[in-house]
Amino acid sequence: MTFLFDRVEAGDFYILCPDNEVDRQTDEKRIAWAAGDITENRPPLSRWHPDYGTAFREWLEA
Repeated sequence: MTFLFDRVEAGDFYILCPDNEVDRQTDEKRIAWAAGDITENRPPLSRWHPDYGTAFREWLEA
């Protein structure tokens, strides 16, 4: 909980709280991919879609 309050106090508007599942860099890349779902007209949550899953994994590792 301290992380959240520290970031609010620092003036952050967008706060990515650690979930202990992935590191910050992976979380940021997932968010960037999800934004691409909108700008590239992919299906929502395309990283799990059978037509885009491989492309997401390759992009994530690049």
